[in-house]
Amino acid sequence: MQHGHSRKSRRLMTPEVADRLLESLRPTRHLLTRTLADIPIGGEEYRQIDRVVQEIDGLAEILIGHVTHYHQKGHSIPVPNKGYGGG
Repeated sequence: MQHGHSRKSRRLMTPEVADRLLESLRPTRHLLTRTLADIPIGGEEYRQIDRVVQEIDGLAEILIGHVTHYHQKGHSIPVPNKGYGGG
């Protein structure tokens, strides 16, 4: 006995709108993941930021069926060269 419908059959958002939404979240997700690298692991801030990243990835999975959306393209935010490592 089936109760309800699958998520895909109840999609309310067009693929174009879903893509625009995920693209708008890309810079935020990138900033959050870079911040995780700069703060102590396990602290309250770390846990909350990690949770937001997981929620963004969960939204991507719901909208397009996988979380690799953010790994398919280059980063939107340029990373400044701090001059480390010579050169």
